[in-house]
Amino acid sequence: MQAKETKLQDIIEGTKQYVIPLFQRTYSWTDKEWEVLWKDLVELCEMENPRTHFIGSIVNMPTVSVPEGVAKYLLIDGQQRLTTVFILLTLLRNKARENQNSRFADEINNTLLVNQYKDGNDYYKLMPTQVDRPTFENLINGILNGIENQITKAYIYFEKKLKQVELEPEKLKKIITQYFSVVSIVLDVEDNPYLVFESLNAKGRPLTQADLIRNYVFMRIHVDRQEKVYSDYWLPMQTALNNNLTEFIRHFLTGSTHLKVQ
Repeated sequence: MQAKETKLQDIIEGTKQYVIPLFQRTYSWTDKEWEVLWKDLVELCEMENPRTHFIGSIVNMPTVSVPEGVAKYLLIDGQQRLTTVFILLTLLRNKARENQNSRFADEINNTLLVNQYKDGNDYYKLMPTQVDRPTFENLINGILNGIENQITKAYIYFEKKLKQVELEPEKLKKIITQYFSVVSIVLDVEDNPYLVFESLNAKGRPLTQADLIRNYVFMRIHVDRQEKVYSDYWLPMQTALNNNLTEFIRHFLTGSTHLKVQ
């Protein structure tokens, strides 16, 4: 495990992709967290000599990607703040496009939001969980669809805040990328990311038994296959059973164990 303090720009620049594992929850920040981040951002922008501002940790682990793919990292912890940063940068890019500042918009888009010369999923620098992914990809592609979830709510929240202040978008972008700092923790291949997540989640909202089983299963499936397995097998079961999923798994395992004993 390696840890160091670094700027956000170093985290997201370059041809790379952060994949939020299936054992992570969906994006769930609300007005409370957005307000704190926005106030910190505005305060730094109004300073003549901004100071470095620590916003938390980013815990990730490199994965084995296909040869032609981008360098991929499992985002074990920090998905909420990193997703919010991408939402803010997308907003600044969109406002630059509206103001005909195409050079600044392209700079944000091509260096911070996407892997410009990659196709398919590799095009995006952040891959949220399957539930959030369509909305996030539409946002990156310049489409604010009618689906209401925390990602679109965050975008609308910051859009309203941006209209209330007279700050240069260039200054906002500089503060986010160069003055927001994080502790970057990179796990070794021998580390168990599931156990690390469980430890970090210990003080958070408890995981259900179904969550724990899903985590256990998917941590044993390569990241390049997880989406298909999730879409073909886990999601239909989860959709059909909803809150009864834990009870179903319990009965299934009990029945399977009983049959083996007989």
